[in-house]
Amino acid sequence: MLTRASWIRQGLLYFILGLFVLLTLTPICFMLISSLKNNAQIYGDFWALPVPPNFSNYGDGFAVIWRYTMNTVLYALVGGALVVFLSALSGYTFAKKRFLGKETLFMLILALMMVPSVLTLIPSYVLYADLGLLNTPWVIIINAAAVGQVFGIFLCRSFMAGISNELFESARIDGANEVVVFVRMVLPLSLPVLMTIFIMTSLNIYNDYIWPLLTIKSNSIQMIGVGLTQFKNQFGVSNMGVEFAAYAISSLPLVLLFSFGMKYYIQGVSQGALKM
Repeated sequence: MLTRASWIRQGLLYFILGLFVLLTLTPICFMLISSLKNNAQIYGDFWALPVPPNFSNYGDGFAVIWRYTMNTVLYALVGGALVVFLSALSGYTFAKKRFLGKETLFMLILALMMVPSVLTLIPSYVLYADLGLLNTPWVIIINAAAVGQVFGIFLCRSFMAGISNELFESARIDGANEVVVFVRMVLPLSLPVLMTIFIMTSLNIYNDYIWPLLTIKSNSIQMIGVGLTQFKNQFGVSNMGVEFAAYAISSLPLVLLFSFGMKYYIQGVSQGALKM
C-alpha cells in the first residue's frame, strides 16, 4: 500500500513529466495552428485560433515542396538501406570472425565517432568534387552511407556479439555456407538493431541541411531541408501560413516511419544497451 509520501513523490513525478510533454508539444501545436492562418492573423495574435481557417495553405505548401519531399524520402530510403547492409556485414565480421588487427581496426573506426563532422565538411566537399558527384543524388546517398555506418558498425558488433555461436556452428554442420548463415540467421536475429540503425540514418538524412545546401544546386534534386526555405515572393516577403503548412506536410514521412518502426526501434535500443 502506498504511503502519503509515495503519493506525493508520484504526483510530483507525473507533474514534471506532464510539464516536459507540454513543452515538447507546444511548438507542434503552434505550427499546426499557424498553418491555418494568413500573415495578418499570425502577426496579429499568433496564439489565437484561426478564424476562419485557411485550409488552402496546405495545397499551396504541397505544390512547392512535393518534389523536395519525394527526393528526400528516396535519398533516406536508399541511404538507410545501404548503411544497414554495410553495418550488418561489418558488424558480423567484427563480432564473429577472427583476423589480424581486428580490435585495432575496430578502435580506429570508433575513433571516427569522436571527429566533429564540421571538421570534415570541406575535405569531403573537395573529395566529391574531384569524383564529379556534386549536384547529383549520389553525393547525398554515398556520403550518408559513409558517415552513418560508423555508429551502425558499433551497434551491430555489440548486438551480434551476444548471439550464441552454437546457432551458427549447427547451421554450418548442416551444410550452410557463410552467405546462408548471414542472410537467413544473422539478419533476422538482428532485425531490431538493424531497424534502429535504419530509422536513425533516415532521420539524419531527412533533417540534413548544410550538406545538401553545399553540394546540390539544382532544384529538381534538392532536399526538403533546403526546399523549406523557398517561400519568399519577389518582394522578399514570406507567406508564413503556407510555410507552416509545408513544415507540417514535410513531417508526415517521419511520423509514418516512426509509427511503423517504433516497436523495433525501442527493442533494438534496449537490447543493444543491455548487450553493451
